[in-house]
Amino acid sequence: MKVIVTKLLGSAEVEFLREGAVVHRERFTGKVTSEYRRTIAFDEEFDSHRCRFVTAMPADRAFQYEVSP
Repeated sequence: MKVIVTKLLGSAEVEFLREGAVVHRERFTGKVTSEYRRTIAFDEEFDSHRCRFVTAMPADRAFQYEVSP
C-alpha cells in the first residue's frame, strides 16, 4: 500500500482505522509541494483512514494525501 502526499507544509499523520480504532499511523514531516509516495508495510485490515494534525500550526492544515493499494 502507498500513501501519496501532494502537499505538506509541517507535520501530519495518516491514521488507519478498523471499527473506529486506530490500527496503524504514518507520520509525515517537512515540506512537499509535488507528489511524494511512501510505500508502507501494513497488512492489517482497515475500513477507513483520516488525517490527524500533529501540531496546531496553520501550515499543517494544507496537508493533502491519498491512499493507494
